[in-house]
Amino acid sequence: MANANGSEKAEEVIAEAKQELTDFKREAYQRAEEARKEVAKQLNTAAETIRKEVRDGNADKEAVQRADEIAARLEKTAHYLNNHSAYQMGEQATKIVTRNPWRAVIIALVVGLVLGLISRGK
Repeated sequence: MANANGSEKAEEVIAEAKQELTDFKREAYQRAEEARKEVAKQLNTAAETIRKEVRDGNADKEAVQRADEIAARLEKTAHYLNNHSAYQMGEQATKIVTRNPWRAVIIALVVGLVLGLISRGK
């Protein structure tokens, strides 16, 4: 009888852990979706600001062209973010990392170093 009671308790703990994991995943995706939308807005705003500042500053033709290129890249990134969910981007990232694991490790290392230097400087 003690063994049956123990296995029931273990099953309850497992079921509870599964539910908590499901809740955590749902909340994480909701937050990622909110961040995705906000980042897309900020990228579009940055692109508009870059174009406006260059044109208002009476910059030369080459500077205007470079600013337009940068703004276009920002808008392209915002467009990508608007058209792909956090889940879809996660799947794509997983595929890329699986195909090129060493490249992913090197990129993660470089990003980590840059973020570390930035946070250390504050």
